[in-house]
Amino acid sequence: MTAKMAHATRMELPDTIRRRDRTAANKNKHRILGELIAATGITKKSAIGILDGRPAQDSRQTRQRQSLYNEAARSA
Repeated sequence: MTAKMAHATRMELPDTIRRRDRTAANKNKHRILGELIAATGITKKSAIGILDGRPAQDSRQTRQRQSLYNEAARSA
């Protein structure tokens, strides 16, 4: 049974590994990717995205729409 990693640690670890990945030779990048996957338990595609430094997807934004009816029409 694997122990769960704290959320703060999961957020800090990719930053540290990303710095190593940027300076590593191509033959070592695969090993670094494997370490990130083993440590965090995320999928390979997610790990690649994290190491590439892609921004996280923002939560969906909703816009406030103007009311179609005025107060008199709503009360009717």
